[in-house]
Amino acid sequence: MGILRWLYWTLRSDRGVTTTEYALLLALIVVMLIGTLSALGGALENKLHEIITQIEGV
Repeated sequence: MGILRWLYWTLRSDRGVTTTEYALLLALIVVMLIGTLSALGGALENKLHEIITQIEGV
């Protein structure tokens, strides 16, 4: 029951509004980081595979 009271108090107070805004901003940043790292991870994997193939061919 303590968590529900804290959540209710946080969302009802001015401080709760700020906390909620920061939480949403943090969630947006995390989603953007995951997307960026996923895209870079695929590109990096392809580049490393090309380098390894060239080294093996020597």
